[in-house]
Amino acid sequence: MTDSNDPIPNEPFSDSRVSDEMNVANVHGSILREQQDPEDGYEPIPFWLITLFFAIIFWAGMYLAYNSGGFRSDVFNATQVSWVGGSSGPVAPPDPMVVGKRLYTANCVACHQTTGAGVARQFPPLIGSEWVLGGDWHGDNHLVKILLQGLQGPIQVKGENYNNAMPPWQQLKDDQIAAILTYIRAEWGNQAPPITSEFVAQIRESTGVRSEPWTQAELQAIPKQMISEAAPAAPAAPADGAAPAVPASPAAAAPTSASAAPAVAPGA
Repeated sequence: MTDSNDPIPNEPFSDSRVSDEMNVANVHGSILREQQDPEDGYEPIPFWLITLFFAIIFWAGMYLAYNSGGFRSDVFNATQVSWVGGSSGPVAPPDPMVVGKRLYTANCVACHQTTGAGVARQFPPLIGSEWVLGGDWHGDNHLVKILLQGLQGPIQVKGENYNNAMPPWQQLKDDQIAAILTYIRAEWGNQAPPITSEFVAQIRESTGVRSEPWTQAELQAIPKQMISEAAPAAPAAPADGAAPAVPASPAAAAPTSASAAPAVAPGA
């Protein structure tokens, strides 16, 4: 009995049989060569895109650090416009203490702390500091110069030695520096006159183009100047329709005739 799968005995070899076997091989070969089409989404992220992503994150962090006000709800933003009330009258200038607190919180609190006590043996305190309030050779002009160009090297504050560096803040405007100094001179129990933006502008102009931080020896060699010694403001203009006041001369105040002399009591 022969198996049905066995080739037929004595079957002659034919070209058609070979051709059928070759066609089957070709068909299977083409199927094996077929691969799934590639799909998107598996390529690595470009390096430039990663760099741009981290650059945006860094910029956003710096922006928040300088403009967040410490995320405090009680810090006032002087540049914020509010339409509540719809008042068309004159807008009162912002309180320098409020503005100064906001700027201090954004720029100075990391070293001098919210309490103004500083950090022991690292950053000097602002409470009762002769550098802040003035005293001995320390003047208000020295305080403004420190904020403009910074400070480096050993210094003495309230009898304690410190040796660190303070960065310059000359990128701040005159009114911003004045607000910060006004705040620290009246906060935490300090009692000193406010610093005006005109005084800051005067010190900035006298300093010139200096960019190097000051040292205590350099500041001590500069004569001190207090805000109370600054030039007084010009007299206010007279109201509309009012004639300007003319100071009386000494000659006009003196009597010009005998009749203007005071009467003498009889029997004197």
